[in-house]
Amino acid sequence: MTIGQVAARAGVATSAVRYYERRGLLAADARQSGQRRYTPATLRRLVFIGMLQDAGLVLDEIAGILDAPTVADWKAIAARRLDLLDEEIRRLEEARTYLAGALLCRYDHPATDCQVMGAEINRRLSLS
Repeated sequence: MTIGQVAARAGVATSAVRYYERRGLLAADARQSGQRRYTPATLRRLVFIGMLQDAGLVLDEIAGILDAPTVADWKAIAARRLDLLDEEIRRLEEARTYLAGALLCRYDHPATDCQVMGAEINRRLSLS
């Protein structure tokens, strides 16, 4: 595949493919008439890089996973990110609960009149 074809199939810009090459995350498999050519295995690697980015890993972490000398090494990177995702999910669920509670208030303003939100505000004040 050409760089345009592999980029289109992976859903990224050709500039991203070139950037990943400069970072050492990808390499063209061959050149034909001076143009980069890619195999399905490289397309798979490119899609995998995108999946790891979607999971919130930065390119240095992705490189660590791709170039890990042992299974334990790449799993340690993935486990650290999973812990961070779990914490983020916990915070988002808490935020969702607060907003849902505010929407259930029967009063004019949840910051001043709502007993549901008032109880949470008081709980937080007691932690201070």
